[in-house]
Amino acid sequence: AAKDGEVSLGAGYFYYSDKGTVQGAGGSTDSKITANQAYVQASYGFMKNAEMYLRLGAMDLKANNAFATGPGLSGFGSEFNDGLKPFATVGGKGIFNITSSLGVGPFLQASLYSNYKDSTAGRVLGFPATQELKVKNLSEIDAGIALQGKIGKIIIYGGPFAYWTRADVEGKVTVTGVGTATGSGTYKEKNNIGGFAGMKVPVGEKLALELEGQQKSNLSVGTSLTYSF
Repeated sequence: AAKDGEVSLGAGYFYYSDKGTVQGAGGSTDSKITANQAYVQASYGFMKNAEMYLRLGAMDLKANNAFATGPGLSGFGSEFNDGLKPFATVGGKGIFNITSSLGVGPFLQASLYSNYKDSTAGRVLGFPATQELKVKNLSEIDAGIALQGKIGKIIIYGGPFAYWTRADVEGKVTVTGVGTATGSGTYKEKNNIGGFAGMKVPVGEKLALELEGQQKSNLSVGTSLTYSF
């Protein structure tokens, strides 16, 4: 954590992967979600061994099995794909030292993402058609606790966490010369409990490199570089 009353600045990259379900009036569809996040982060130590942080960045979004395919449908792609768009995360974390080399600490963070949109063209029963999907109000809340140990100047940590991801999904199918059909649903993750582990390695007097892996339904990995004043 940033020192009491001081600031740390960092930049990082995170590869996100999870499985979720879109539930709507027409039933449910399982999908694998992947995303690339690049961000900068500012942290403030509001008390000893505890900090608040703000993360600003950009994220793309991909999902398989997003568009309808099957009998009567031809030429449509199935993958949803939209490019980098802004996101923001706010959070806090702390550490309670059990010994000089062992500690335990909680964290809580909330993320709000941009809206995403993609479309694909094909044919419905031979008629030219377009499918369009919008992902709106995408958000995630994470809360967990970590056990932390020090080996020299290297910090190793890990523990369980809970997460809740939600988004509104709107779909539209337009068949040329026939008409338009719309539908909506809600995306949520398939699981709510995961685990994480990582290490923080000093690469200078005030600079540190952090590597972390998270296991949800799939494995996500990330890295960051932090400068503490």
